[in-house]
This record gives sequence, C-alpha cells and structure tokens, in this order.
Amino acid sequence: MKNTTPHLSKFLILFSFLLIAFTVGDNRSAYNIPNAAYSIFLGDLDMDEDIDIVTGHLHSSTSDWGGGAFLINDGNGYFELVDSIFFEFGFAPLSAEYIDNNNYIDIYGRHQSSDPHKENIVVIYNYGLTQFDSIKILFLYEDYVSIDKYSSGDANGDGYNDIVFACNIGHFWGIIYNDGTGIFSEPEYFDLNFPPTDITCADLNNDGRSDVVVSGSDTEIYFSTESGFQQRLLTETRGHDVLISDFDNDNDNDIILETTFFANHHRVYMFENLGHNNFLEHDYFDFTPFCQYAQIADFNNDSLPDMIFSAHDNTGLYIFYNKGNFQLEYDQFIPVNCIQCFLRSFACKDLDNNGFIDIAAIKSTNYYMSNNLITLYNNKGVFQDDPVAIIEQNNQNSSIAYYPNPFSEFVNIEFSLNDQNAVDLSVFDINGNHIKTIINKIYSPGKYKLKWNGRCKNGKEVKAGIYFVSLTANEKIIQSIKLIKK
Repeated sequence: MKNTTPHLSKFLILFSFLLIAFTVGDNRSAYNIPNAAYSIFLGDLDMDEDIDIVTGHLHSSTSDWGGGAFLINDGNGYFELVDSIFFEFGFAPLSAEYIDNNNYIDIYGRHQSSDPHKENIVVIYNYGLTQFDSIKILFLYEDYVSIDKYSSGDANGDGYNDIVFACNIGHFWGIIYNDGTGIFSEPEYFDLNFPPTDITCADLNNDGRSDVVVSGSDTEIYFSTESGFQQRLLTETRGHDVLISDFDNDNDNDIILETTFFANHHRVYMFENLGHNNFLEHDYFDFTPFCQYAQIADFNNDSLPDMIFSAHDNTGLYIFYNKGNFQLEYDQFIPVNCIQCFLRSFACKDLDNNGFIDIAAIKSTNYYMSNNLITLYNNKGVFQDDPVAIIEQNNQNSSIAYYPNPFSEFVNIEFSLNDQNAVDLSVFDINGNHIKTIINKIYSPGKYKLKWNGRCKNGKEVKAGIYFVSLTANEKIIQSIKLIKK
C-alpha cells in the first residue's frame, strides 16, 4: 500500500481498515473494495494477456480514505487486490493509457490539490511489477475551478498519447502533450460557449491524429491538424455523454451522443462518419426507462458495437443490440442488487478469455458496504456469476440441450447427469423475473428429457419474447440457455 501524503500516522490507521475492505466476498463474482467507489478501468496491467481492474474512489468520511485500488486477474477471471494508493482528497475520476514508452498501461486521473486553488492530474506510472508507486502530479489550473472530464489520444500524431480535459464551470477544454517519456507540456486551453459535460478523442479522419469531441448544450469537433485544431459544430442538440465507435463497422469512427436530460426517457443521437470530416445525423433513438450512464461494446460478437446503459434507479443494466444501419433494439435487462447505493460506473471487457465481452460494475456509497465490485460473465448472451471457463469445467459432469429454438408451442429440454444431484430447472424472463419452475427434485445419474409448454406458473401462456432457462445442480448453476418464444 502506498501513501502519497506525508501524514504517515493517518496511513497506518487506514492500513488495518484496508486489509478488511479488500477481502473477497462469499460470492466469487463480488469483491469488497473501499467505499465511495466512483470510476473503473479495465485493461491488461501486467501484460499477461488477461484483463485487470483499477477502481478510483472519492474521499470517504466513514473510512477517511480515498484513492485507487488495483486488482489482478488470476488468469481464470477471478481477481485479487495487489496494491492500493491513498490520496488524501480522493482519486475519483480515473482512466488509463500508454503514457511512457515501456509498453505497460499507466493510470491517470483527477486529484484535488491540498491547495484548494489548484486543480491537477495525477499520473501513476506502471513498470510492470504490480507496484504502482511512481507518481507525477501535473498542475492544470489555478482559478477555483474543477476539471470534470478526461480522455486521451495521440492528438499531434507523434505516436504518444496526450491527455485532454474539460471544465464545466469554466467553459473550456484543454490538452497537455506527452513527449513519450512521461513528460508533459504546459496546458493549452480552448474557450467554449457552453458548459461541457463530456470530452473524448479518437482519430475521426484516419490521418493518424486523434481529434477531440466536446459535448454539452452543443457538440463540437476539434480536428487536429499540423497547424492546430480546426473547430466544427457537429450539432446544437444537447448531449450528456459522447462516445466514439465504428458503429456501422465500415472502418471509420462514428459519434454517438446520449442524453439524460429528458424526463422519463432516454435519447441516443447517432452521427455516421461519411469521410472528409463530414457526418450524417441519423434518426434519434428514444427508450424508457430513464438511464444515467452508457458504454459501447460488442456483446454478441457480430462485429456491430452494442450499447449498454445503467438504470437511473440503480436496479441494473440494459443492453440494446445494434441491428445495423444505426438501429438499436432492446434485448436484455441484467438486474444488479444495489439497495441504498448507486450503480456508479461500469466497464466492459473479456474478463475470462472466452471470447465474449463481460461487465465489471461498481456500487457506491460514502459508507462501508460489502460486495461493491461485481463481475458479470457473458456466456453467449447469458450473464452469470462465475467465469465461463469455470462453468465449463463444472459442466463436465452434466450437460443440457434444447430444441426447437425459437419455439411456438413447446420446447424440448434434455439434460444428463453423471452424479446424483438436486436439480432445479427454472424459467426467467428478460428482466430476471421467475416465470416457472419446471422441475425441482433429486435425480440419479442418467439422461432426462422434459418439455416446457411456454406457460407460466399460473398456467397462462407467456408472451412472445426472450426467456432464460437455468439448470442448477446441488445449488450450482450448470448452464443458462436463452430461448425465444415466437
């Protein structure tokens, strides 16, 4: 554990707390990290070809702690805390990028200075030993303002990632250039006519330079050129978050805006990259319920990025699949147990190396709570508590098959057991609600065939849509299958 302030006595008091706080929960997909969790990053920190986790934390009045936590993947999709960094005023919004030239991902984010007049970025350099103790503080601004959003990319085309930032109160964005050794330039500032709500950057015109997109009451693009940035208005439509992705899989980056300012519903604006710095606005996409945060990831491996949102009431996550031609379609709700807490943030990567994108999410309060980091593993569209590789190992003693799918009147479900098991076979709808228990009893080794007639527990026929059948043996989930009722 690292203390970045001179208050050693305070650090020693916190040390015993953190030993407790980082204990893995009873559920292997839930982990205890410090409270006041705020942000999360997923990436290969130790270059062992699997995805690790970094979480950033506000300062908590309960624990008198704030900082960052580093969890390393054991290779199977389970995680262990290996280090943490204490910042007296917290280290809430964080991200990561290749900053210096040693091929290890470095961490950066906002840390409030001990001088309340100054705002700064902290860079934590990673030297591959899972000891994150090389820290550089970069002072950005000295006018009583808070830097709100950050992103990174190679803005000047020199092969090294620079850091961009935006200030909502001050109505400006800025950039610090990286020389490749981890040394940054003095900040360069750009005034805005609106308070920015988000900033991101990526190469929009395939010229090797990352361009900057800033959203707010307007959304503006700043194209990077050899002579500086060229400003262009993308839309006067209000956007809360701005995301850049090749949404139509045509080898250039499109721009996605999502807004949380519409009462009782959510709206997504999609801008197709036509080349030559031109964008075509497609019809916006409205949906309910009201959501608060979005990410883009290809969950079904069809090469079209999908969108995932967190519910405003903190009950779970909604996935909308990309149907092509800038069309989205609701497909799945993933419930998350977040009582009296905030589903603060989430990130999406393949955590267990099964070829499908998984989800890691943080649940946050300012008070201590258990199991506040959760991992959800994608088993071909079904999200489960354990890594898919572990489930497949468990499945060696059992198997399940189903047909036809889609079905109209009934579906055949076949399963086999090599050992005696207490078996539960139940149906759930897309929102996780229990529809019907097909069987719940002890079975001897053997092969079995059952039918489900598409009716719920009260005997009524279920509506057309997506359902999940879960096979549990001796209270362990063996497999969940996705069915479509026509």
